[in-house]
Amino acid sequence: MAQFDFNIMDAAGYGYYRVWTERAYLLKLAMIPLMVKFACTIALLVLGFQDNILRQGLVLLPGVLAEGWVLAQFLRTLLKDERWPTYLPPEIDDKVLDRLLLRARGIVAAVLAYGLIALVSYAVRYLVFGVVLVDIGVPDGDVGHLATATDPDSQHITINPLLMIPMLGLSVALFWGFRLMWVYIPFSVLMPLRDYLVALGGWMASIRMMVLFFCCMMPVMFALMIISRILSGLAQGLGDGGDDISRFVMVFIAVVAETLIGLVSTTAFAWAMR
Repeated sequence: MAQFDFNIMDAAGYGYYRVWTERAYLLKLAMIPLMVKFACTIALLVLGFQDNILRQGLVLLPGVLAEGWVLAQFLRTLLKDERWPTYLPPEIDDKVLDRLLLRARGIVAAVLAYGLIALVSYAVRYLVFGVVLVDIGVPDGDVGHLATATDPDSQHITINPLLMIPMLGLSVALFWGFRLMWVYIPFSVLMPLRDYLVALGGWMASIRMMVLFFCCMMPVMFALMIISRILSGLAQGLGDGGDDISRFVMVFIAVVAETLIGLVSTTAFAWAMR
């Protein structure tokens, strides 16, 4: 690949088209991982770790790995025309074993890379939000909370000036490092990291990848906003019990939407990296 160049709208359109055409296969593939991810999200809410970024990452890790398995299997379908489950021929020779071993290595590499990317993203979020101190106006003058205060008028956000330069450097690094969020795609076919980075090229690749991800994400997010408005309206007519049911259903829909975004964006990026 001499240059990472592709039509952004074609890539995003192919992502939605391929996920739709493979909907029956993906439903069979993602049913159990979706339940695992949903259970992890419910556990996060029950344990009350919404305001602790690092604990969020640990609680949600099983769901992230389950989602990574779905994406890895679908990537092998997209890039190698392999499908899950794998049916073995009556006679197994060395060629079949080598093919199965390469498939297993690609799936494991993609899943581990996806999990590592998620953990690093939580660590980066912790570093970014850790430099912001919020005084919520409590009587004892306690500071150091994240931005979770209920009274916006009592909040005073203070950023340490000494950290402005490191934050600027971190922003630049994150902008370039956006390409690393998709490293599980080449890993699924055992492409070395060095070859992947060389093939992408310079800074323009990060810009194009960000725009492509935005195009893949926005339709799902728009639909999620509409559904949330509808559920909120229905919950108001059911009283307090309706709020609990609406919140429970909304969590499940959000999990499905996040998985759908992952499938569409992964398909689009795989098409762009073809």
